[in-house]
Amino acid sequence: MAIIECPFCDEILEVEPPDRFHITLSARPMSKNFHGDIIQKKVRCTNEDCKKIVTLYWIAPIEHFATM
Repeated sequence: MAIIECPFCDEILEVEPPDRFHITLSARPMSKNFHGDIIQKKVRCTNEDCKKIVTLYWIAPIEHFATM
C-alpha cells in the first residue's frame, strides 16, 4: 500500500500497487530505471468536495529484480 495526497485538494489517499512487481509509483511517467511496462492507474479522490481523478504511473524498479 502507498499513501499519496490528492494534488487538487490534499486529501490523503491509500492506493494499492497493481501487482507485486510494480511497486514504485509516480505522478508523471518515468523514462528510465525500470523493468517492463509502466502501468497507468486512475484513482478517484475520496474527498466529497473534490472527487477528481488522479493518474498514477506504477513501475517495476530494476533494483527489485537485481535482488531476486
